[in-house]
Amino acid sequence: MPQMDEGAKPAEGAEEIQVGKRSKLPLIIIATLLVGLGGGYGIFMFMGAGGSDETEDTEKTKSSDEGTKKVETKMTGLGKFTVNLRDSAGGRTLQLDIQVESVMETAAKVEERMPQLRDSVILLASDYSYEELEGIDGKLRLRDEIQARVNAVLDPASVSRVYFTSFVVQ
Repeated sequence: MPQMDEGAKPAEGAEEIQVGKRSKLPLIIIATLLVGLGGGYGIFMFMGAGGSDETEDTEKTKSSDEGTKKVETKMTGLGKFTVNLRDSAGGRTLQLDIQVESVMETAAKVEERMPQLRDSVILLASDYSYEELEGIDGKLRLRDEIQARVNAVLDPASVSRVYFTSFVVQ
């Protein structure tokens, strides 16, 4: 490395290194990241995405005029279903595994009425064609209709959510 005289100027295009001065760029990057993370966390908490729905028995909090009370919910399996799809000249079948979420009192009624619930799901699912189940819209429509049918059987009790834990069309 060539040495320079103290009074000499660096060659054109070469950068001069100044000892003792720091760039503000790292500080700006860190501050921007902290602000972004804080905003993301705030949105995450505001949207209520802090909980998990994947536990067997969960506690959910609902607000009322008197304050906050805890409502225990339970996941109950309706079992595995295999049904022939409508208009399936090729012999297409749908295989489902369904779980329903309800309050503890309703969970006992779900167990009691299992044959009626399974019959209702089989009749509903077998009325779908392969084309109707191809996209997400068809699957969501089926899930919503299953929830409506289950709630009709359990009237006045109801399930709050229906989950597909397995969904295969062959």
